[in-house]
Amino acid sequence: MYDLITEKSNFFKKTGNLLLPPNTYTFTKGVITLNQKQLSAINEKSWNAAAYEAWTNRHGAPAAYAKKIMEDPLREVAHYLPYIQSPKEKRIINLLGSKGSKAVALALLGADVTVVDISASNAKYANELAKSAGVSIQYIVSDVLDVTLPESFDIVLLELGVLHYFLDLKPLFTKISQLLKTDGTLILRDYHPMYTKLLGVDHPSFQASGNYFDEELIEDDVAYSILLTEAQKESVPKTNIRRWTLGEIITTLAAENFKVEELVEEHGSHQRWVFPSTAPEGIEERVPGLYTIVATTCKKGSLHG
Repeated sequence: MYDLITEKSNFFKKTGNLLLPPNTYTFTKGVITLNQKQLSAINEKSWNAAAYEAWTNRHGAPAAYAKKIMEDPLREVAHYLPYIQSPKEKRIINLLGSKGSKAVALALLGADVTVVDISASNAKYANELAKSAGVSIQYIVSDVLDVTLPESFDIVLLELGVLHYFLDLKPLFTKISQLLKTDGTLILRDYHPMYTKLLGVDHPSFQASGNYFDEELIEDDVAYSILLTEAQKESVPKTNIRRWTLGEIITTLAAENFKVEELVEEHGSHQRWVFPSTAPEGIEERVPGLYTIVATTCKKGSLHG
């Protein structure tokens, strides 16, 4: 099935069966059906192929990167500190926490940090990073939807290229709600769908040539592939992702008993790196490349609590 699923340009539509268990929510094209477990298995292969090598190419060996983070841990997590306030003694879980740089910085600032990520290759880099920095983090290699932990976290953090690995957002937000304390906070920062779904980044004038409401599952290069040599890229399988609209994200959060405290559609020079070098000058001031959502749990599935 893997070869059929990842054939170029394949995509899958929702079956509409809302009674399926979380990990069997499915997309179907023709006779091919793909559920969340199968999607996660495909993406696990991609993220285990060469993530350690990619981070080493980008940041150097974990010991070298740890030294840089130790010099200024505040810089590594500066975007999140206004929402976290003081990390000291807070229990923070970083879902899909990748190479662990945010987790290590937060641990250096006194937080008790857990990471959950499906990639053992990511975990290898993160654990070596933490050891070199002289801090302890708990790194759990698992599909986020399969992890079982108590409702003990002050903060759940997800960032940069996370939601598109899920066929259905409901099980993810349910899991996050289960991980948070009663007064806990979700901080979600991701690529803005205006950029990922609508703008034609390959178009010379960056026209809005995409389909914002497209629900297809897309085959794409794994995110870290740009950090690999051509030889390293050859052995890395593609990922399969589903991009979400901002309305779908907010509506599902509300349905899962979250109160959205802030939605920041970002602009400014700090997000210039999101756009290709060929993008028009000043686009980072005019188009949101990123967004940040801060949400807390509430009794009713309403934006107003």
